[in-house]
Amino acid sequence: MPASVSRHVTQPQRFGKLWWLPSGGISNGIDDEAWAPILDVTADQVRPLLAALRTAGVPAYAAHTHPTETSYQLWVGSSAHARAEETLIRVLGHRADR
Repeated sequence: MPASVSRHVTQPQRFGKLWWLPSGGISNGIDDEAWAPILDVTADQVRPLLAALRTAGVPAYAAHTHPTETSYQLWVGSSAHARAEETLIRVLGHRADR
């Protein structure tokens, strides 16, 4: 059984607030103190959703769920989680109507 790895970080502020999120992702440019995964999305949904969340003032970040997959996991700033849910329901509901 593999052992869990624990890393002590003495100066987390030097990494920035996104340091613990999956690397290589895409941000909408709004930062937050804490992040929560909210939804798995396809590659063609990433940029429109990041833009919609930015317009709504919601911090958002998307990264591949696995390096060999094309799907992304969408993370949102915890301070705006409810607004993120409302925005995603509105945007994804609108896209489903097409």
